[in-house]
Amino acid sequence: MKDLNVLIINDLCSYGKASLTVNIPVLSAFGIKVSPLISVLLSNHTAFNSFCAFDLTKELEAIIKELKLRKPKFDAFYIGWLSAGKQPEIVADIIKDFNFPIVLLDPILGDNGKLYPSMSDEHVKSMKGLLKYSTIATPNITELAVLLDKNPSEKYNEKEIEEMAKTLSEMGPKTVIVTSVEKENKLGCLCYNENKIITKYYDKINISMPGTGDAFGSSLLGYILKGETIENALNKATKFIYSSVKASFEEIKSEEERIYGIAIEKRLNLL
Repeated sequence: MKDLNVLIINDLCSYGKASLTVNIPVLSAFGIKVSPLISVLLSNHTAFNSFCAFDLTKELEAIIKELKLRKPKFDAFYIGWLSAGKQPEIVADIIKDFNFPIVLLDPILGDNGKLYPSMSDEHVKSMKGLLKYSTIATPNITELAVLLDKNPSEKYNEKEIEEMAKTLSEMGPKTVIVTSVEKENKLGCLCYNENKIITKYYDKINISMPGTGDAFGSSLLGYILKGETIENALNKATKFIYSSVKASFEEIKSEEERIYGIAIEKRLNLL
């Protein structure tokens, strides 16, 4: 089997497990080469009380210019955190310049019923624009609502989420996987793919750990690139996240330790 290579754009945290410090080890565990583009450099992830961040848009443009000279071939493009402003436009240009078989868009905009403080209406519009280039989109329920101009704080039932996922798919991505879907004290994902609905739920664990979304997206993409169907990849990636969070819940008791993020290196054996 040929070597697989993924281009990924996301932020990098110097402290705390999230984004690229989760994406890279998970994809590497599949034997996949990772070429990272850093959108924003952070002192630590945003779950801590304070942080500093450095927008690398200017540097990103110079790096991509050099990358094009190498004429690399990529099997997928993973799009994570983008800063507001020019970065969504840069990402659209990357997609046009490279022939990616798979473009996975994690439209990071908000959670728990509201947008993140740094997100503007213009940035939401930009993320909507990237949907038409994606083959897979993985919004959480808050982001799904925002992208469809619906109230993100409203509670939606499973049938409503199915219809919303279908509507989002009509905007571009053939596959829409909605994360953080709750049903009868269970938590999981709902997938719309080629007029088929796939769901996977596990008992809800009352713990919040940074990095789980990044681990889910990376493992999902890893399974797909290794030849799994969307349904099998979803089932395996969801099981991996549930097992990882459950192990962390049992092992890490203090909130101070949990806020650091998922100890992903210790969970790679669960893939």
